[in-house]
Amino acid sequence: MASRSATSSRGSSAHYVCDCGLRARMYTSWSLKNPGRRFYTCSQNSDIRCDYFEWYDGGFEGRHGEVITHLNSRRIYLEAKIELLEEKIVQLEAELATKKEKKVARKKQLQKLMTFGCFAIVLLMAVMVIKMQRTVNVNGWQYIM
Repeated sequence: MASRSATSSRGSSAHYVCDCGLRARMYTSWSLKNPGRRFYTCSQNSDIRCDYFEWYDGGFEGRHGEVITHLNSRRIYLEAKIELLEEKIVQLEAELATKKEKKVARKKQLQKLMTFGCFAIVLLMAVMVIKMQRTVNVNGWQYIM
């Protein structure tokens, strides 16, 4: 069974000792049932921790407990909201990446069309020049040879 040994160098501070014989460590509960309430438990790692548990105080009474409960509920709500927003950010980043890929693909396609268009214009101009060179002007009439 756990024991409490009172050792004090300044004032009165009691040390709690767990079933392992080690000094117990104080934690704070943030559950909905006991928000802000402090307790002692074994200081070992969770995989080798003994079952020692003891509340430090009797909890909060009156307005203090209401405020802590409200703040804890608000914290839980905000953490859920943050999680939803982080998921939305991931979704929007994925959509943005897809749109950027489509933009790059459209830009490449436009470059190909521009190259083809320029080539077609040059080819038409060459054909017109060749035709103009074959045209013979006789007595005011133009003949294509």
